[in-house]
Amino acid sequence: MVKSTETKKEIREKYRKIREDLPGEMRKDADARIAERLFNEPVYQDARFIYCYASFKDEADTLRIIEESLRRGKRVALPRVRGKRRMEFCFIKSPADLKPGFMGIKEPGPWCPKAPAPMAHTIVLMPGLAFDRSGGRTGYGGGYYDTYLQGQTQCVKAALAYSVQIAPEIPQEPEDVKADMIITEEEVILCSQDCPEIR
Repeated sequence: MVKSTETKKEIREKYRKIREDLPGEMRKDADARIAERLFNEPVYQDARFIYCYASFKDEADTLRIIEESLRRGKRVALPRVRGKRRMEFCFIKSPADLKPGFMGIKEPGPWCPKAPAPMAHTIVLMPGLAFDRSGGRTGYGGGYYDTYLQGQTQCVKAALAYSVQIAPEIPQEPEDVKADMIITEEEVILCSQDCPEIR
């Protein structure tokens, strides 16, 4: 593989623009297909806990995933920012539990109980601006997911992305946490031979 000459900042800006430029109808169709691919994955079907995020602006939509996971009786948790590079996940019973929080992104209200660190039987759905096929990821530069998921090896880390967000290579630092799998509207990319099994 040819080494990337782009910095993370350059990749971030490039793929932010690419994602922003997706036409609305194409995005809506892709959102539905991403959700269906996730629902058809055995690791999702067997998971008891879904650690999701509230999609913001032009991210792949997660509301459908949150609602369907609750309908199926899974425990659903979303992140709440607690400080610089610090967040915790909290369980919700309904999307109505989500209120605008850090940077206007919806997060669980103060009445929602804190969820434990993600262990077995848990899928953590990760946002991001660009990903490569080995699971490399660039987010928004805050380091929240890298900090939260450091050392968490029993959960499955799955990124949700549009196919246009797949980059040739993302430069990685030692503290960066990779995705085990990436779910796009076109395919499910298995990034790691050591991807934990839910079963």
